[in-house]
Amino acid sequence: MKIAATNYKFTKGDANDIKAFGYDIKTNGKTAIEKFMPSKFPNFNLLSLLRSVETSFSQTTTNKIHRILEFDDAASVLRIQYYNEHRDEEDALVFVRKFSVVNKSIQVKHDYCIIPKPYRGQGLIKPVFKESLQQYVNMNAKKIAVHAGLSSGGYAWAKHGFVAVNKQEVDQILKLAKTKIDKTEFAAIKKIYDIYYAKNPGGKAFPMDLWAAFSFMKKVLMGSDWHGELDLKSQDQFRNFKEYVYG
Repeated sequence: MKIAATNYKFTKGDANDIKAFGYDIKTNGKTAIEKFMPSKFPNFNLLSLLRSVETSFSQTTTNKIHRILEFDDAASVLRIQYYNEHRDEEDALVFVRKFSVVNKSIQVKHDYCIIPKPYRGQGLIKPVFKESLQQYVNMNAKKIAVHAGLSSGGYAWAKHGFVAVNKQEVDQILKLAKTKIDKTEFAAIKKIYDIYYAKNPGGKAFPMDLWAAFSFMKKVLMGSDWHGELDLKSQDQFRNFKEYVYG
């Protein structure tokens, strides 16, 4: 399935609709958001993404939800914060994303995306990710960055094509694996590690999906902590993520 880019112009009406959702729109400058969006993130239908978040996630909590939209024209940064008042991770509803322009390229950081435990595994996140990917294509974003840590994130992001950028974090996962899987299984994942870093001593794109392909690595990667990236301009990485989103 091909995702075609579509044109969109963010307007003052969009800003008003976003405020109607309950968002507090904040800026440390004088530029209006209806001028900021087309200038920094052309074709980004932010309203459509926030509507998807609202439709999918608001039903998962009865606690108060905070909605904040921050933008900085000088720094070319937009940040969405959508979270409930929660006691712990099992009760948490948190959706935080940062969009920035770096060296004339748009980058996205998936800071957090977690819903309360009773609603996990029901496909509620998929519509948000579908809408997100459509908007990334629309605005020609280059890269998605993640911090895989909370809940099952360490396994999920590995399975869906994100590469690890920090060798020390990969080393820690390998060390943990040695205590959780048998010698034959460990030899298989160690071989992947050795081959990659022999070819890429300073490598910042370790293929975590090769580890996640082994069923015995799920218990290792669940709850693991690592920083990853997905290159939206890489056909393989983009395809893997698209298959997850639309699968």
